[in-house]
Amino acid sequence: MKFGKTSKFLIIPAMMAALGTAAFGASTPAEAWTDQTHMAIERAAGLRSYQNAPSPDVSKTITAVNKLKKNDGQAHFFDASKPPTRKDVEEQLEMIGCQRDECPDGYILGAIVNATRKAKAWTEQGRYDDYNYAMLGHYCGDLSMPLHMSVYDDFNRKHHLNIDQTLNHSEVKWDVDGVPLITKKMKVDDSMHFDNEDQIIDEMLKIANESFSLAQTLRKENRELTKDEAIQRIDRSASFFRALMKYCGKPVVNDDLVTYTK
Repeated sequence: MKFGKTSKFLIIPAMMAALGTAAFGASTPAEAWTDQTHMAIERAAGLRSYQNAPSPDVSKTITAVNKLKKNDGQAHFFDASKPPTRKDVEEQLEMIGCQRDECPDGYILGAIVNATRKAKAWTEQGRYDDYNYAMLGHYCGDLSMPLHMSVYDDFNRKHHLNIDQTLNHSEVKWDVDGVPLITKKMKVDDSMHFDNEDQIIDEMLKIANESFSLAQTLRKENRELTKDEAIQRIDRSASFFRALMKYCGKPVVNDDLVTYTK
């Protein structure tokens, strides 16, 4: 079976959102970009092990299927009702590990700062850190998805899965084969550089506010994301993630299909 843009049932990870309560007996939030798009973001950013990009969504599925009590589901979004601020970041840093009943609006901003701190520490200690960056890159990808920086209302529920799939290539046999079809359209800002955490938070909030603003535009115009808009959003995620890896001391590589700007 092939899954096109208008499919009601999308391949994992978004299938979790479609099945929701009926399948697992618990309320399940909608997912963000598809596996292909998450892998494209991490590959364009220069992470060698980009194939691990979907693993945080796999982890959430494992939790739901096995009825485990805790996962990082709330770390993938922020149901923002107003433009995100530094105060939101500070508050969300206190929410790390909280579950849905404790922090229903999510804490992606805090999760990115926390994941950066942990990834940097593991890299500096010489520990195996690829999974740390798979997680961090995934959160950076979710940050650029407009409906992940917006209240989860009727509009969000109605359009979320289709927007997830904006860049997905359902015609390929293997998802990994769809990745270069996305990255060849991407532009990554290789001049982005961070010297400290304050600079990271400032850039993160810029991206968050862009996502929030675009979500309001989509609502006002009652439409879904265009492919050009989606590419612009994931370009922002990839550029941000690449700069974070450099800040943490993680070696990065170039994808020959990506345009890197200085």
